[in-house]
Amino acid sequence: IKEAGYTHNLGWPVDDQPIWMRTRAGPILSVPYPMELNDIGTNVYRDHTGSEFADMIVEQFDELVEQSAEQPLVMSVSLHTFITGQPFRLRPVRRALQHCIEHKFRDRVWYTRAVDIANYCFTLPPGTIVGS
Repeated sequence: IKEAGYTHNLGWPVDDQPIWMRTRAGPILSVPYPMELNDIGTNVYRDHTGSEFADMIVEQFDELVEQSAEQPLVMSVSLHTFITGQPFRLRPVRRALQHCIEHKFRDRVWYTRAVDIANYCFTLPPGTIVGS
């Protein structure tokens, strides 16, 4: 995909931090993508309820906020309107996201998109991100 002109990908769920990957066409940034906090895997394939998925979001968020005191981390959540948008799933997920937004350390959290994470990483000096 680097040869096709892409600068980053979301296809390698290897860590809670972006990493540089080496390719024959040069480095490409891998931005974390969620396997567990993905409504397709959780709600469709593993048949978790909306409430169970919401609990996973809250627990992941709280743990990563604690761990991020040592280093910046990325928490990705993948939501699809045709899955999470179902009313019986939407309410619990809405409560989980509200928990994240209202968290006491909300000033340490950046709510953003993968492309914004990638663009920020591109500005960092070599050696800041693993693989650079």
